Amino acid sequence: MKETSKISLNEYLMLLSLGLMPPLLKLIPSQEAMLAGTAGWLAPLMALGPVLAGIALIAAVGKRLPENAGLGEAFCLWLGEGAGRVLCVVYGVWLLMLASIALRFCAERFTSTIYPETGMGLFFLVILGLEWYLGRRKLAVTARAAQIFFYMMLTTLGVVLLLGISSVKSYNIAPVWVEDVPKLVQASVPLNGAMSVAVGWLFLFGEVTERQKGGKRALIWGVWMILAMTALGFVVMGVFGKAMVVRLQIPFFSLSKEVRIGSAVQRVEPLVVTMWVFADVISTALLLRSAERAFGCAFGLSGRLNGALLAVVLPGAYLCAGSFFGLDRLYQALFVPGEVVLFLAVPLVAALLGRLRGK
Repeated sequence: MKETSKISLNEYLMLLSLGLMPPLLKLIPSQEAMLAGTAGWLAPLMALGPVLAGIALIAAVGKRLPENAGLGEAFCLWLGEGAGRVLCVVYGVWLLMLASIALRFCAERFTSTIYPETGMGLFFLVILGLEWYLGRRKLAVTARAAQIFFYMMLTTLGVVLLLGISSVKSYNIAPVWVEDVPKLVQASVPLNGAMSVAVGWLFLFGEVTERQKGGKRALIWGVWMILAMTALGFVVMGVFGKAMVVRLQIPFFSLSKEVRIGSAVQRVEPLVVTMWVFADVISTALLLRSAERAFGCAFGLSGRLNGALLAVVLPGAYLCAGSFFGLDRLYQALFVPGEVVLFLAVPLVAALLGRLRGK
């Protein structure tokens, strides 16, 4: 059967939803609690304005771009061929680094939660094998896989939160005062950075249909993502409290350890972890495919670079840090501010320069 070359906007938004879950789960609500205390679960609401503004800008810009143009072609149009190609190389390298970090986070999470005495080598090979398979297929194949996992992930997330809400303690989430607003704004910055990774995936935007009339759907998607992250922070913070949340590696996984469904299924943690391995696969696949497209725009390449990129990601995942905590410190210190600069500030400045040049 012939593979479809284009995907719909709905499929693209499902890809984004699934791909954003791993970086968001690293931050919610542990990073929020660290920066904003008990009120931290409200931090996603502070990110609502920037997220919707970013989506509105992307929708407006997307209407003016040629049919098959993504972020790489947009840079070349706005800044000129030379500067645009250089910027595509920068983004390609950055996306590769993010893919290495994402792969390492996925391995650390799986081995520490399910098989704590197991090394990461076999896990890396299995995940990269899946990435190699997806990378040799059209984006539509990844989108179909994401569509299946999206509904499973949504159900799993909803069940865990619904079963955990009965254990929420009011003193863990209140009181919240006006004086907490500056801290909440500060706590929303890492969240904006994590959400902005989706801008890096706009290198694939040329493979999306319905771009001319999808702005409203994208805005609704942004609202639901923020509300879902607020609900996640509310339940996790309400169950564990600030003092414990800031010490947990992945608070949502710790919440899943507390969830029991009768006597048949004592814990749903293995199911949750397995679901998020699928989310990690999709997230890493998007990063690799976007890097491939960025390098393709920079050097005029149309062939598959997937194998070469995987050969870089594997040693990168091994060498980026010595432990989970070292990896987390590296991500917070380098990649969170880097995401804000490269995925928010730079595209905005480039779009404004393009506007001034009449492009």
